[in-house]
Amino acid sequence: MATIILEQRFEGGPFDAERFAAAQQRNEPCLTIHGVRHTVSYVAPDGLRMICVFEAPDCEAVRRTARQLGYRYDRVWSATVVS
Repeated sequence: MATIILEQRFEGGPFDAERFAAAQQRNEPCLTIHGVRHTVSYVAPDGLRMICVFEAPDCEAVRRTARQLGYRYDRVWSATVVS
């Protein structure tokens, strides 16, 4: 499994914790089908940008999942965890 980053902007208003919880529940079956596991997300203070971190077979699995769920995104890229 690879660590995959998805970057997105929200043009329809700020993304908040309530929207996040609803999206997580709705998205889980699709993530599972594509072998994608959400690990963490970071939302900007203004709620208009978010970075999501996934464990997935590859970037295309995350792109395919996002398209199927109807999410627009700016970039999807593979990352190496450094700590």
